[in-house]
Amino acid sequence: MPAPWQSLRVLIYPNATKAVDPIDLSGPYSTLQFSTGLHGGFKLLRLTVPMPLGDIWEYLNRHLPGRHFFHIEIVEAHTIVWEGRILDIGFQMSGNRFLLDLTAAGYVNSLRDQYYDAADASNTDWTSGSHSADDVIKELLTKECPDISSDQSNIAATTHDIGGLVLTDRAYPLDIITSKIAPLSDTSNQVWHFAVWENQTAYWSPRSLDQVDVIVNLASLSQLRLTQSAMHLRNAVQPVVGATEGTADDDDDSLVLYPRRELLLKLPTGGSATVANAARDTAIAERKQPRQSTSFTINGPVYSTEAAPGLPVDGAIAEIPKWRVRAGKVIRIQDLVPQGAATTAFDDLRTFHIVETNYDAVSDTLRIQPDRPANTLSAILARLNLLERDY
Repeated sequence: MPAPWQSLRVLIYPNATKAVDPIDLSGPYSTLQFSTGLHGGFKLLRLTVPMPLGDIWEYLNRHLPGRHFFHIEIVEAHTIVWEGRILDIGFQMSGNRFLLDLTAAGYVNSLRDQYYDAADASNTDWTSGSHSADDVIKELLTKECPDISSDQSNIAATTHDIGGLVLTDRAYPLDIITSKIAPLSDTSNQVWHFAVWENQTAYWSPRSLDQVDVIVNLASLSQLRLTQSAMHLRNAVQPVVGATEGTADDDDDSLVLYPRRELLLKLPTGGSATVANAARDTAIAERKQPRQSTSFTINGPVYSTEAAPGLPVDGAIAEIPKWRVRAGKVIRIQDLVPQGAATTAFDDLRTFHIVETNYDAVSDTLRIQPDRPANTLSAILARLNLLERDY
């Protein structure tokens, strides 16, 4: 059976226009790992590949120039599996063998290239008039994110009027979207995610739990340890808009089962009471019960129920390569108890929403982080803006 990497090609271009022939690094990689996540889309790629030292120097020499911020993509046939920009370039030496070492980040990383301030000339004054979240996101991308596609058709409209929002503190577009806009939710109290996928196209959409997209069996898993954690459980939420406290609310069912655990939900200045209450209700719905918090690894077959090129339609099941599983999908461990859970319920027992994936092409294994991002030290520091984010 061919090694998994033989189905994948690694192509490098000076930029995303791909107007010239690519550098093709396809081959027997020593390392090929790539990840996806929400928020984010394509996140990190790590590649090490054998190469003569003289060729490696072309990547490192800044006077040529080198190849920092070159476009890199992983391709399966004619389908983009992952794409981003090269950020770190180095080499490893073992004996007389040299390896080129590349780290790249998905194009969502470019949303931390330039700052946005609503007070700058020609920018919108969001404190007056009626505006929705998608209006803000589209302006952020248009004004300060030149690496992101002008195709904004996948930025879905939200239903809340967030007019009044103060966005005059200079900030990166990514931080505005994930820290200020996303927690506001909408009139359906849904969780919304931002991502940049193929062709640098931005997506803004509510989390969908309508169907199971990917199925695995216990025999396909290794290092399985599922934990329902109450670490983040909060069943009494007080929204705070700027410095002004809004209307608090509780979840009575949760309070019957668990201690009262309160949360001050900090929201951007200028939001209305309606918006604050919707954000509060969404936060309660997300936090009122213990949630799945532990990742697991898939080293056996995975199956898709989605119609796609080469796959059957109408919900038929077909095995797919692991690298096609990405953040945003719903995955079910089919033969995990309880057997009575027959619906696509977001049950934190055997049906999960995927928030992070990491695929290793050398070992053909897929690491899944369900439901909530991992609380690694680096992730926590990045959320606190104490560390440059990887995405």
